[in-house]
Amino acid sequence: NSNGCNDCENNNNKYYKICVVENIADQWSIENSSVFKGYYHILGGTISSSNNQKREDLLINSLVERVKKNNIEEVILALSQTVEGQTTAFYIQDSLKQTNVKISKLAQGIPVGGEIENLDDGTLISAFKNRQNFS
Repeated sequence: NSNGCNDCENNNNKYYKICVVENIADQWSIENSSVFKGYYHILGGTISSSNNQKREDLLINSLVERVKKNNIEEVILALSQTVEGQTTAFYIQDSLKQTNVKISKLAQGIPVGGEIENLDDGTLISAFKNRQNFS
């Protein structure tokens, strides 16, 4: 679409949110679902003690710069529910403290189509912790 007209109604939402993902495959998954319209920021991995992935190797500083420069209102952390993913999320949250940007993370819990009896303890605990009003 070369004229950009279809983006007019999305402008307000599109340019003030960044979805942070670990890699290009994660971005493609989210893009294919059409659930998010806005910018993406690919970190290039997660903070890990085992595979020598250092904080400096991840594109966290450039994320902070983008938030400041583009008046971003919300940063959505779409990171894996692993120790590394959550460590990275907390580090990003800490790095963005001075910006006053809203930081959110994806909900966790029972997957669509999931049955209670097949869930692991971590997923159940998360589902109970993140429960919402029934409406």
